[in-house]
Amino acid sequence: MRIRQILKMLLFPASLLVSLGILAQSQVEITLGPEIKTQKRGTLEDIIGHDESGYYTVRAEPQRFYVEKYGKDLNLLKSEEIELGRGSNRKVLVFAEQLKGEIYLFTSQRDLVTKEKVLYADLIDRKTLKPQQKSKKLAAVSYRNRSNDGFYDYNLSRDSSKLMIFYDSPNNANMEEKFGITVLDDELNPIWDKEVSLPFKDRLYEINRYKVDNQGNAYLLGIVYKGQVRVRRQGRPNYEYHLLAYNKGDTYTEYLLNLDEKFITDMQFDFTPSGDIVCAGFYSEYGTRSIRGTFYLLIDSKTKEVKKEFYQEFEADFLTDFMSERKADKGRELSQYDLNRLEIRRDGGVVLVAEQFYIQETSDYNSLNPYGYPYYSRYGLFRYPYRRYGYGYPYYDSNSDVQYNYNDLMVININPDGSIQWARRIPKRQRSKNDGGAYSSYALSVAKGKLFFVFNDNPKNLHKQSSDLKIHNFTKGKESVVVLVSVDGKGEVKKEPLFQVRDTNTYTKPKVCEQISRDQMIIFSQRNRKTKFAKLNFK
Repeated sequence: MRIRQILKMLLFPASLLVSLGILAQSQVEITLGPEIKTQKRGTLEDIIGHDESGYYTVRAEPQRFYVEKYGKDLNLLKSEEIELGRGSNRKVLVFAEQLKGEIYLFTSQRDLVTKEKVLYADLIDRKTLKPQQKSKKLAAVSYRNRSNDGFYDYNLSRDSSKLMIFYDSPNNANMEEKFGITVLDDELNPIWDKEVSLPFKDRLYEINRYKVDNQGNAYLLGIVYKGQVRVRRQGRPNYEYHLLAYNKGDTYTEYLLNLDEKFITDMQFDFTPSGDIVCAGFYSEYGTRSIRGTFYLLIDSKTKEVKKEFYQEFEADFLTDFMSERKADKGRELSQYDLNRLEIRRDGGVVLVAEQFYIQETSDYNSLNPYGYPYYSRYGLFRYPYRRYGYGYPYYDSNSDVQYNYNDLMVININPDGSIQWARRIPKRQRSKNDGGAYSSYALSVAKGKLFFVFNDNPKNLHKQSSDLKIHNFTKGKESVVVLVSVDGKGEVKKEPLFQVRDTNTYTKPKVCEQISRDQMIIFSQRNRKTKFAKLNFK
C-alpha cells in the first residue's frame, strides 16, 4: 500500500511517516507483524518471555492451551498443545513465567486421595515447546471441596532472582486466617517455606498485595477490619492496614500503617536500594472509594521506625481537570480510582499510576432486584472479576448486563519528602458490556526515563487536552485508534497515534501486551480468528 493512501486513510497529520510494516513516530518505532489466522477461536493469555530467536506465548481455546513461539518478524513459528489431562485428573494452568532464560508452566491439580491441591512446575523445551521432564511439585494446600479449594498466586522479585508462591487455605469465616508462602530461587530450588496462621478471623482480614524482595524476604499487605462494614468508629475508620514481613521465614515483623483519622483508600509498597520500605497511596476524608490526596511513608525495615510521614491534598488546578470548578471548590473528592503501579525514583521519591475502574451490573427482574436497577461492585486488586486466578474463559450471567468502565488515568510524582512535585490526568473513556473489558485499560512501559501508556481510543480524542471534561468513548470500529501517551520526568505529556483498526483489521488487547526488555514492548491485537502482533522500540 502506498504511503499517500495510508496517510489519507489515517487522517493523521502529514508529518506521520509510514513505510511498509514500519511506522516511524517521534518517540517510537513500530513494526507490524503479519496477520495470523487460527482454526478455532481462542485468545492470547500471556506473553511469557523471549530470547535471541523469538517470543514465547500462551494461547487459550475452550478446554485447550498452547505454548507458541513467534520469530523476530512476529510470524508464528510453532504451536504446541499442552496436555493437561481429563476428568478429575485434569490440571489447571495457573501461570507461566520465564526464569533465568528458561520457560516454565505452573499448573495445579487436585489429589483426590490426600485432599490436596498441588502446584507443579514444568520446564518447557524451547525447540519442541513440550515439557522436558517430569513435573516438579512446588507446594500443596488442603481443600474442603471443589467449590472451596483455595488458590495459588505468585510474585517475582525486582531482579527476577526470587519467586514467591502464595497459597490461601480454604477457611471457615469464623476461623483464623491461614495461608502459605514458598520462596524459590530462579531455578525453582526451595529457599524457605512457611504456613502462617494470623490472629484475625477470615472474614475480618483481607490480603491486599504481596511481594518478595531480592533477598528472598516476603511481605504481605493486608487490611484488618474492626467490624463488618467500612464505617467510622468515633470519627475514625474502622480498619487498619498491616504490613507483615517474613525474614526468610525465620522471623516475623508487623508494621501498623495508618493516617490517624483519615481513610487510606489504596496503597502500594516497594523497597529502596538500601532496603527501606516505601508505602504510598491515596487517602480520603469521607470514605473508602474516594480520594482527596496522596500520602508517603518511609519505614526503616530494621528498626520499624517511620522515618518519614507526609500527606498532601490535590491542588484545585489538578482537580479541575476532572470536574467543574464549582465541585472542586466544594471539596468534591475523586472516586473509583485503583492504584495500579508504584515506581521508586532514584532519589527515593515515587511515581504513582492509577486508573478509574468500576463495574455496573444491571440484572433482569428477580426477587432480589425486582426493578432491574443497576448496582455497583468493587473488585479491587483483581482486574478480571470473572476469574480471580489462573487462565480461562469468562463466564457471564445471561440474566444480567455487566458494564466495565475503564476511564481516566492519573500519574502523580511524589518527592522524597512526600510533597507532590506534579500530578497529571490522562483523559480516557472505555465503556463496554459483557466482554470483561477485554479491549479496555492500558499497557505500560518504563523506558528512556519516561512512562509510556498504550491504549485504545476514539480518534475524536486525539487533540483533547487534560482539562477537557468531554471525552468520547472508545468503541470497536474501523476508525478507532491505538494511541501512545508518554509522560517524562518533568510531567510533560505527549500523545500520538500508533495505528488504526482499519490498518490491522484487529483490536488491540492492552492487558496482555508486555514490556519484554528495557526499550521494547510487544502489542497484541485480535479479531475473531485473526491475530496480529506489533513491536514497539522506544527511542
